[in-house]
Amino acid sequence: MFRTTFHWLVITLCRFLFTLTCKVRVVQLARVPRKGPLIMASNHISHFDPPIISGFFPRRLDWLAMEEMFRSAWGKCIFTGLNCIPVDRSGSDRTSLRQALNRLSEKRVIGIFPEGGIRAGETSILNGAKMKPGLTSLSIHSGAPIIPCLLIGSDRLYNKANWKRRTTLILIIGESIIPPGKQERDPNSRENFTEKIAQAFIGLKEEAIIRFQLAPDDLPQTPQARKGIHP
Repeated sequence: MFRTTFHWLVITLCRFLFTLTCKVRVVQLARVPRKGPLIMASNHISHFDPPIISGFFPRRLDWLAMEEMFRSAWGKCIFTGLNCIPVDRSGSDRTSLRQALNRLSEKRVIGIFPEGGIRAGETSILNGAKMKPGLTSLSIHSGAPIIPCLLIGSDRLYNKANWKRRTTLILIIGESIIPPGKQERDPNSRENFTEKIAQAFIGLKEEAIIRFQLAPDDLPQTPQARKGIHP
């Protein structure tokens, strides 16, 4: 009960904060199912992404989060209260996979960044960079559809002045991608499924550019670039 209340309170505060300080544009290209297991997968461009997506995605998210965030007593309390699942990124983490599969069996929604960290430019899935294999595996093993999402603008929040200017945040929620069933699987089914997911992210970027008439500088930049730090 405490986790549910705490989770709801934090999500509500996030939605209020970003509505107040930013111009949030949410586009749903298809209806997000209200029930059943789902995997929400998004590009990752800033540390602000999880609270933004959690605040505006139609369903409550249980995030896969790096294990380092749970190491302090306060961190463990907060992120456990938010139903996050710790992930050891140093190698294959079977424990986090089992926990995620259990949550999906309970018809919950898992939030994941398939890039494995903050990425922009040529290292981003928006430009065709490879995803970590965990997203494909989680969907195939659970049978849960993937909802690809695109977030643009959160990297601008590294510049304090943009909080006063009410910078624009764009969240585009794509169409469900159904994993191959057991009867559909062949030697190439996993690769084809992965490619379909990868193309969905590129398609969402193209959709955003056309719909919102975005210039190159509007597209995701590295945190260092947004802070004005140059190598």
